[in-house]
Amino acid sequence: METLEQWFRSRVIAFLALTGMPPTTFGMKAVGDPSLMRQINGGRSPTLRTADRVLAFMNEYGLDSGGARAPPRRRGHGRSARRTRRARRSGAMTQERPKERTAKAPVRFLRMPEIQARTGVSRATIYNWMAEGRFPRPVRLGARAMGWPESVFEEWHRERIAKSRDAAEGGAPRTPTGRRTE
Repeated sequence: METLEQWFRSRVIAFLALTGMPPTTFGMKAVGDPSLMRQINGGRSPTLRTADRVLAFMNEYGLDSGGARAPPRRRGHGRSARRTRRARRSGAMTQERPKERTAKAPVRFLRMPEIQARTGVSRATIYNWMAEGRFPRPVRLGARAMGWPESVFEEWHRERIAKSRDAAEGGAPRTPTGRRTE
């Protein structure tokens, strides 16, 4: 007969296999501890609160990992519930949350070395362009980290290519081979 810890561990492993989520990401998203799975695999028995949070996360994720649905999440307890109640009272939550979560592609941020490699210009040039309004401003990722969303950079890059080609075509008309006629 399977113990509760074994059942819990097998259910989490099935969830990870089904979603393809790395164990560290799962631990961070479920309970804020990236080493959760390493500790469970090492024999640590999760507390009831941790197990409830993990099961609630898997239930909210929308995928059934082990055959049976996770127990319903208790509502109205904890810090996030107080924030939600406060936001409802203040009118900040006017839109209703969607019933199902749709899996969105994660936003990828480009850091300065990658921006330099993709543009082929120096850090100083990028900062000068930002000051002149010719390059998008970065997003603050942390206390000392900044980056550009890849989609914003790609859009800027496409616009720059289009402007360059428009400027080149602004001169004399071209032949089908691309040569200018005078």
